[in-house]
Amino acid sequence: MNKSLKFLSVILLILLVSNPSTALRLEGSWKRSTNWDYFTRFCFHKSSQSYGNISWIIETKKPLVLSFYDDQKGSWDSITNKDSCTLKNNKAKTNRNVYNKVLSSEKFSDIKESHMWYFSLSDCNSDSITIENMQVHIWNPMSSKWRQEFSCDQQGILALEVVFFIFFLIITFVQIFLSVKLHRMKEFHTIFRFFLYLIILRTGGLLMSLVHFGSFAQNGIGSSGLFVFGSVVDIISEIGLYLLLVLLAFGWTITLKVIPYKKTLFSGSLIILLIYVILIIAAYTVIDYGTQYITFEAVPGILLLIFRIFICILFCVCIIKSYSKAKETEQKTFFKKVGIFYGLWFILVPIFVFISFAIPDLYREIFTTSCILIFDFLAYAFMIYLLWPTLSKIKKLGFTTEEAQELKSGSDWAALADEVESSSTPSSNSEEDEKL
Repeated sequence: MNKSLKFLSVILLILLVSNPSTALRLEGSWKRSTNWDYFTRFCFHKSSQSYGNISWIIETKKPLVLSFYDDQKGSWDSITNKDSCTLKNNKAKTNRNVYNKVLSSEKFSDIKESHMWYFSLSDCNSDSITIENMQVHIWNPMSSKWRQEFSCDQQGILALEVVFFIFFLIITFVQIFLSVKLHRMKEFHTIFRFFLYLIILRTGGLLMSLVHFGSFAQNGIGSSGLFVFGSVVDIISEIGLYLLLVLLAFGWTITLKVIPYKKTLFSGSLIILLIYVILIIAAYTVIDYGTQYITFEAVPGILLLIFRIFICILFCVCIIKSYSKAKETEQKTFFKKVGIFYGLWFILVPIFVFISFAIPDLYREIFTTSCILIFDFLAYAFMIYLLWPTLSKIKKLGFTTEEAQELKSGSDWAALADEVESSSTPSSNSEEDEKL
């Protein structure tokens, strides 16, 4: 147990360190071993009445140069690694000298359309850059206080979080209600309990993300620790849903009484969880925020999509085999619904991520975030529909009369076994139908 807690603590620490700061109120120290480096970026919303702003006060022993580049041809896109520090600064739209502890600011006015602006810091007379302390604030010319702190490529993300948190909260209460009902009926099987934990985790992760973005909207910083912890919770819930779908594809509780390859499956799930976390850490660390807008543009992010496709193939192979072995019509119908819906769920995320590469950069992050939230909500909502606990459905999808006799020894389904046995006689079946 202690080893697991230490492992989780290490993961949280690494994610917290590697997590890119979306905050546009930057504080603390900043060191680079080069004389020119990318600092941050921000998309200023178009406006004819007000200005976007950046203000800074930086503690540094030597004067620095803060350079501003836009997304127009010949500016940020023309910079190469072979360019000298001076040449890179010459390609900037504006260069401002940064002096020790001097409060300075700059205004931006984009009247016709929104533009992404990139900022760099340099000291061309040295081979490194050192900032002892800084306070940098960038904000948009928005009338709403809830939108000013967000770059225009992230406008709407707080509203998305609010809407889908409400949606997930609703289906979470529905699942809790159904779970209580099953518990009273003494039919609260492991599969329902497992899914209840998953949906609570997913909703909890969304709540943490919502609190972070709500705080960010007020102070431009948010709660990075809470956001990272919510991300870890989301990872666990996603891997858990993968595992649940693979178990259902094998036919667990439908055509099989026990989990097939139990040790292999759970050991594999832990390994997959570790690989998934490593890939996400790598995606956040490797991504070049000067040229890339979402984690899926970096190599680790692409590997995450390939990994999802691999799980999809495994799921489809298992569901096809289970469908062919199923004897009852209800079982075949169940496997068909699960296979078609969740096969699409697995594959649609990679498809829409690749579609996002064809849309303008400024809308890529909000597009992919919307797609993932929509697909995940539908996945959880459809699972509730599939597992809707009516006794007749459980009997048709679950165990036969002969198998029910074998389940009586200490199983959660003991009460259900008695019901299935009693259903073998017409009179008892008729009485049960009247009760239902």
